[in-house]
Amino acid sequence: MQNHYNKVDYLFAGAGASATLLLMCMEKQGLLKDKKIFILDPDTKNNNDKTYCFWSEQNEPITLQCQHLISHQWSEVSVNRNEQESLLPKKYFHISGIDVYKELRRIIDQYNLQRLQGSVIELSTTEHGVKVITDSQIWESSLVFDSRPPKYLPLKNDDAHLLQSFIGYVIKTDEPISNINCVDLMDFNVAQLGATQFMYVLPLGEGKILVELTRFGLETITQNEANPILDLYITHRFGKYEILNIETGCIPMSTATISVDPIPGVILIGGRASAVKPSTGYAFKNMFDHAEKLAESLKRNVKPAVITNSSRFRYYDRLLLLILSRQPSQGKPIFEALFKKNKIKNVLQFLDEKTTLIQDIRIFFTLPMKPFLKAVGWVTSSRMQKLIPPFILLILSLMLLIIYKISPQLFNWIQIIIFTAGMFMVGIPHGAVDHLLETDNFKSSVKPRFVINYLGLAFLNLILWLLFPIVALFFFIGYSAWHFGQTDLREWQPKTIHVLKNITWGISILSIILLGHVFETNSILGNMNALKIPINNITGKQISVLLALLGVLWSTFEKSWMMLLSSLMLLVSLELPLITSFGLYFIGQHSINGWSHLKQGMKINNTSLYLKALPFTIGALLLFVAFIFLLRNNYLSEFNQNVITIFFVFISCISFPHVMAMNKFYKINTKK
Repeated sequence: MQNHYNKVDYLFAGAGASATLLLMCMEKQGLLKDKKIFILDPDTKNNNDKTYCFWSEQNEPITLQCQHLISHQWSEVSVNRNEQESLLPKKYFHISGIDVYKELRRIIDQYNLQRLQGSVIELSTTEHGVKVITDSQIWESSLVFDSRPPKYLPLKNDDAHLLQSFIGYVIKTDEPISNINCVDLMDFNVAQLGATQFMYVLPLGEGKILVELTRFGLETITQNEANPILDLYITHRFGKYEILNIETGCIPMSTATISVDPIPGVILIGGRASAVKPSTGYAFKNMFDHAEKLAESLKRNVKPAVITNSSRFRYYDRLLLLILSRQPSQGKPIFEALFKKNKIKNVLQFLDEKTTLIQDIRIFFTLPMKPFLKAVGWVTSSRMQKLIPPFILLILSLMLLIIYKISPQLFNWIQIIIFTAGMFMVGIPHGAVDHLLETDNFKSSVKPRFVINYLGLAFLNLILWLLFPIVALFFFIGYSAWHFGQTDLREWQPKTIHVLKNITWGISILSIILLGHVFETNSILGNMNALKIPINNITGKQISVLLALLGVLWSTFEKSWMMLLSSLMLLVSLELPLITSFGLYFIGQHSINGWSHLKQGMKINNTSLYLKALPFTIGALLLFVAFIFLLRNNYLSEFNQNVITIFFVFISCISFPHVMAMNKFYKINTKK
């Protein structure tokens, strides 16, 4: 690998349709002249491997700007070979993948752009732009346009991930098609094979026809499955035929969150920018619209445009994909009813996400209601299940508050029982499987090197507390805020997740808890020989109430019920002792969420995970006993006899290596 950087103005990670459309729009805006542009793709793009179709009116920008790429167009559509229906003033347009690649080569040659066959290994921010490490060179670019295939976060309970796979024959037949101006958009008169399958027929003129078998399913359709279905269909409808070309492909149809690590200067385009409509797989129109807006924002030197998805239509997509994944037999009757009971123009308007809510309701009333009501139940149940733990935690905090006000002595006994059980069940165990995270292998054994490194980091943290307690305190608050925010936002899955948001939420949590109990906090800080918070108890509580209310407002912006419940729990806990407030959050929210993520990432149950954690849970308890004995020796420490202070220092020491291990775990599971 070269050590020097090859510097360019723009770098394209991917050379498909989205990159080509953006270059076309940039050319129109005059953004390619005198620019150093580099295009990287692992494929040579020399084959006609894709077909792009869209519907629009003749005077729409996409039609006008892509006119020279359009190879065929049709003004009529039929479904299930029923009566043809006019699309006018819209038409259905066809663009061959090879023509898109030829257009890309034209732009490359005309503007003397650089192109290389290869893959992006890593993207990172530099002082002057984005560093791009490829499998052969290192580049630095002011902007990177990333259209690599998307990767998805693990599916949530109400997610569905299907594949739209297809195998098509371009055939030549002696029997001419009856209406060369009509597209058979969906013909379900074929075997379904436990999925949703249909034929797609495009007359290409001169006796050529594209006959394509498409599957919406969990598994891609194979050549062995497709061949007899295609042969039977073509023979029955067109008679003898000759295969001129075979087209195959696969498009993800997913409601899962696309895994993105936001990097300044990296602009997502194509499927990576959510251009693919989950329920149909259509993307070309979205890619063009995004390319136009993006080129305009580059011309004006303003914040780059992004694709914004309607939450209403994403909900519709979610319902349909859940039905297709869990009840695939319902796909055929749903699509048949959609096109039979609605005008094709209204259906296309709906698929373009340009209908009103009233129009949507009218369309839904024409569809089989039972599968959609089931899907609504699945989504609602899944989302309600996610709300149960934070709701229980809020109720628990309210109950503890009532008991605390009535009988402080009874409260002390109850909280000792609850939090001791919580620490044994999940508080300590959720950090006691870090040896598994080191190798990302559930069956791996503990390596001595890991134990030495882990204890070494904890010991260095202890030395920092003993020598520079103020520095150790700020260090502890910093990485705790990052880790708490990272775990919570990972659980809540807001619109965007990045380091700044993680830290902001984590600092809010710690500020609410610590400032809301200034007297107790300062008592602990005094025992640590650290700085005390220079405000009184009333002011601290007022600041904490304000931060908790800001958390409520933040939750409405993120549309997160879990974040709302968490903010309310923190607000209630201000009236409880410091150790109770911290315990409610640390055990009831942070540890339980972390434990849940470990289960999902390792794909194991509670019992198996707990047994793996048990040796290190016992080890942590023994270490804590040794820790108390060590720090109570006044020759080594000024922490004196305060057990709560010792507890916080102990947590600090063992937390740092745990935070590093969990961060590695989250990164690995984000890439999967």
